[in-house]
Amino acid sequence: MKQVLFSFLLLSTLLFADYSMAQTTKTKSEAKPKAPKAPKKETLTGTYQSKRGVMTPLSCYCSDGGMLSTGGETEIKVCFDKLDKKPKDCQKISVTGHYETLANDPEETSPCPKGIMTVFVVEKFKCK
Repeated sequence: MKQVLFSFLLLSTLLFADYSMAQTTKTKSEAKPKAPKAPKKETLTGTYQSKRGVMTPLSCYCSDGGMLSTGGETEIKVCFDKLDKKPKDCQKISVTGHYETLANDPEETSPCPKGIMTVFVVEKFKCK
């Protein structure tokens, strides 16, 4: 009787250990972190008006940017901060990049309000 009880206990322990191992492996493979999605790149063409050096709401989020008018009523806020070369005297422009939501949490002495703004971050451009 002791031998049967011991065998049952040993078999139960092995089955439980095997089940636990299978669940742990399954959980680890399911919990693999997914790679972050790359932002969707777009190319926009239109009339550009620089806002560099002008105190506008855009300047609180982007030090070198402006407004791009693509023909509709809406102007698109564009930002060239991540580029070494910036557009100069470029009225008609084609820009490639992605939309990004930027947050602003300024110091108390800043004239900029706290907030968020979606801008088109330019990765490359071509004056036309």
